[in-house]
Amino acid sequence: MIWIAGLCVIVYGVCLPLYLHYKRSQKLFLGCAFKSLGTLCAFTMALIAAIRLDPRCYICAGAILLYAIADYLLEFQFMLGAGFFLAGHILAIAFFFSVFPFSVLHIVAIILLAATTGFSFWFCRKQIGKQMPVFIVYALSLVVMCGAAIGCFSAYTTAGILFACGGVLFFFSDSLLLRRLLFASSSSLDWVVMITYYASVLLFGIGCLQL
Repeated sequence: MIWIAGLCVIVYGVCLPLYLHYKRSQKLFLGCAFKSLGTLCAFTMALIAAIRLDPRCYICAGAILLYAIADYLLEFQFMLGAGFFLAGHILAIAFFFSVFPFSVLHIVAIILLAATTGFSFWFCRKQIGKQMPVFIVYALSLVVMCGAAIGCFSAYTTAGILFACGGVLFFFSDSLLLRRLLFASSSSLDWVVMITYYASVLLFGIGCLQL
């Protein structure tokens, strides 16, 4: 649909560049408003799907709305923002398991993601330090959420494939974010983190429209 393409253009042509521009200019309040606006574009898709197609999409819309709030808070109160992301993951997990039945693929995906995360945390244990318990709690929610999304692929439907791709991209984006938090990184990494993050939530929203 044209309006879906239009929302994607707004995300990548307006929200993303203006967020990074104002962030570099130290105008975080304005920059973060555009950052959250990009996520709200995906929220709009899920909300429309909930109203017109499947009421279960209200759960996904709620998850994306929490992500949008977290996007703003993360730049000012990191732990509070992470808390909203965690809450969003819990809603997303409930949504994915409500629309597609549990399968072997869910188990395999969660195990692989958990193993990858565990190795990353072990490798970065010195940098993470005393914050390890907090990182583990968040990582558990992320792993289960992304695993639940990837497991949707087992249904072999358009929505299931879109959710699965979104789950992969969300995990990849957060993995890059972890690197940026713990190690010195170039500004280009900010672009990759946000491009993949926006792609993941947009795929969640578009997937809802395919149910």
